[in-house]
Amino acid sequence: MHPSTTPVRPRLWTHPPRRAGIRSLFATVLAAVVVTGSVSAPVAAAGTAPVTAPRATSLADPGPAGDFAWKGFNWEKRWWAGAPHYNQQFDPANVGSPDANGYVTLKLSNPTGQAAIGAEFNTTRRGFGYGTYSTTVEKDLTTLQKEVVWGCLFTYDPAAAPGFNEVDLCEASSWGGGSNYNQVWPITQGHGYWIDASKGPGIGNDTAVFGVTNHPILTHRLVWEPNKLTFETFAGEGYSGTLLKRTVLQGENVPEPARESIHFNLWVTDGGGGDPAHVKPEKVVVRDFSFVPAAATPTTTPNPTPAITLSATSTKARSITSTTLGWTGASGFTVTLLTDGVRRTIPNSGRYSTTAKKPSVRYQVCDATRCSAVVTGGR
Repeated sequence: MHPSTTPVRPRLWTHPPRRAGIRSLFATVLAAVVVTGSVSAPVAAAGTAPVTAPRATSLADPGPAGDFAWKGFNWEKRWWAGAPHYNQQFDPANVGSPDANGYVTLKLSNPTGQAAIGAEFNTTRRGFGYGTYSTTVEKDLTTLQKEVVWGCLFTYDPAAAPGFNEVDLCEASSWGGGSNYNQVWPITQGHGYWIDASKGPGIGNDTAVFGVTNHPILTHRLVWEPNKLTFETFAGEGYSGTLLKRTVLQGENVPEPARESIHFNLWVTDGGGGDPAHVKPEKVVVRDFSFVPAAATPTTTPNPTPAITLSATSTKARSITSTTLGWTGASGFTVTLLTDGVRRTIPNSGRYSTTAKKPSVRYQVCDATRCSAVVTGGR
């Protein structure tokens, strides 16, 4: 997730055919065409294995055999070319198998000093579903080179267009630094998801961006529920450290689980005015990963009353609908107002008036930890 002026990163993690003697048949994946503010939709390259129907999985299913087993799942080191790395080059040797501590290390290499090579690994299992995803990472993010992108934990399903079920728990970068726009972009982290990967940031995604700290270890947690994503980033190992950021994203655009796999990657962007070819070697250590599926909710359990209550009163004059919103129960000096899914920050005054040309508009108010029910104005 990056500034809206940055060229959109190519979003094409096309999966390779399985390895049973057919590596030589795999054709290089076509790069997505980068245009300021948009990219082409992913297209399968010749030789790519067709998308097949999901096979039955159990909660304990580790997925087909890959390059290594780790944290109860099988994982594959990326060896095929393609986006999002600036020159599309990945090396499986840049992903270490679990060491004596059970840690997996990703490295950016640059053996010639003229062409950086990326690293990525992913679960062979496809299809996780609602539940809690967590990872602990060893990396001082303030030291990231400006061209480097730490993909961290994200879900991805190449068949689930247009957003590909991409939920980014802890992506971090300064996206090239911004010098070719006469700007300075700091290193930031993001909690969010993609609605439509063919559109640019701020249009095709819903994301909260926040600054990095020099904590050498961070733990990130994602709770994926129907129409709701809750992200948390903690300092240190586990959930007992300082909560650095909590983000709640809700609404009909939140992806529904399908056949996504779990990915971690370390790559280089060619946007923002950086020098991608001369990036120096860099590494990130992934200490832990876990997934706990959501427990079944009894159908007899009533829905809890929202902590924030919201009402809408509307009047119409010709083609303009005027709506006054009133709410109680929100904390903080400001709240987030969602208007048909578009987010803006407004004072937490308990009252807000707005106009619209549409006959009906959906509204929701959120503070830092919770949201109201959705109400419709204009009826």
